[in-house]
Amino acid sequence: MSDMDRRGWHIDKGIGVAHIITTMMLIVTALWYVAGQDRRIAILELGVQNLEQSRMSDRQRTEKKFDDLKTDLRLINSKLDRLIESDR
Repeated sequence: MSDMDRRGWHIDKGIGVAHIITTMMLIVTALWYVAGQDRRIAILELGVQNLEQSRMSDRQRTEKKFDDLKTDLRLINSKLDRLIESDR
């Protein structure tokens, strides 16, 4: 081999400071990303709980209105029955 071939690509057996810093930054970035995921999941869980509570209160309000409507219809029906009976 010539001297030009030997000065080309080579593999260094040592670990450089730049490599250690890069690896540490990758680890820190990965941990930061995972922590962000946990925070976003927690926010979404709170949103789901709020929606479920809102849905439950809407359902209760709708059921009450439906019950009131049924009561009103019964009253109207009984008044109509009395009106029809009084005309006879």
